[in-house]
Amino acid sequence: MNVSIFVKTAFDFLTTAIFVVVFIRIILSWIPNTSNAFTQIIYDITEPLLKPFRFFNPKNSPLDLSPIILLILIEILRNLLNQIL
Repeated sequence: MNVSIFVKTAFDFLTTAIFVVVFIRIILSWIPNTSNAFTQIIYDITEPLLKPFRFFNPKNSPLDLSPIILLILIEILRNLLNQIL
């Protein structure tokens, strides 16, 4: 197996998994009183990914833009890797 194909496939799998988990977190944030083990696992996985992007959030805003910023960044990185390889 070619190394570049392996890297591309692994990166695509990783970014897709991150996209799905962040999307699940977005959906869970709309549902009130979702305090269970599944929700805690999703939050534990996504919080380290989202925390660096929290400073982009406007002050006193109820909207958390960090998931959107992360998903856009993932897509940009995926497109760059596809162009390089």
